[in-house]
Amino acid sequence: MTKVLVIGATGKQGGAVTDLLLEHGHEVVAYVRSPESPVATALAARGAQLAGGTLADAEALGRAASGVDAVFGLSVPFGDGGKQEEIAQGRLIVDTAARADAHLVYSSVRGADRIVDSNIDHADSKQVVETYLRGQDVRATVLGPVYFIENVLNLGFSRLGDGVLANPLSPGKKLDQVTVLDIAGMAVHAIEHPDHLVGKRIDLASDSVTGEEAARILSEVTGREIPYRQMPIAQVRQWAGDEIADMFQRFEENTDFVDVAALRAQYPAVAWHSYAEWARTVDWDRLLNS
Repeated sequence: MTKVLVIGATGKQGGAVTDLLLEHGHEVVAYVRSPESPVATALAARGAQLAGGTLADAEALGRAASGVDAVFGLSVPFGDGGKQEEIAQGRLIVDTAARADAHLVYSSVRGADRIVDSNIDHADSKQVVETYLRGQDVRATVLGPVYFIENVLNLGFSRLGDGVLANPLSPGKKLDQVTVLDIAGMAVHAIEHPDHLVGKRIDLASDSVTGEEAARILSEVTGREIPYRQMPIAQVRQWAGDEIADMFQRFEENTDFVDVAALRAQYPAVAWHSYAEWARTVDWDRLLNS
């Protein structure tokens, strides 16, 4: 059994990692902003030890990391402090793992090991954090997730609640996507096999599908006819801002895709999900009828 500090244990990634660690019988210290929240108390009822604090509180994070064998961490984009706030968070996570002499599994973003200014703040900030990490004396495994499949569950953006799947990309443009279930699977695999995974950086994708393919899969799984609708990038810029619009423009232009088959072959112990397999894990009736 390994003792693991999970930062952001009530969030999407941290929550999935916490769930899988507990399923595997590990001891989890759940670092959460609000220990009294229903999600946090549910984790405590399942056996997780709660530790309250933020990613700006070095003392609280240090206390939470005391005596742990591993740390799963990620910095949070889109905060009030912007890019510099996320960089500070990432550096604190690295420093905390180093002081605790713990194996750090850091969830970054695909491509953040390349020193190229993307002009997309939530990617550039992770480049800075990874550069800092490489300069520290810390045992680390870095994960590079692509676009989250779970973003489709944001009904205000995807418009699934209106009976369509909306996205800025051309209908036939493939998009690498990853589910937090597979991020968790790879993170826990790294935690359980540090001898093989320390020093590794792994870009993560669960599947690569076009908008039309995703709409067809969702139609089959939900039993509803869901057509694909391409939304104008100008509309995305108005609704979500320049950073998100620029990100989708990069996706539209991208020709460099993750080799999903090779990734699965290299790490067969991870219970990978195709887009369809992920879709079958969702309670669509509850989501779409709520």
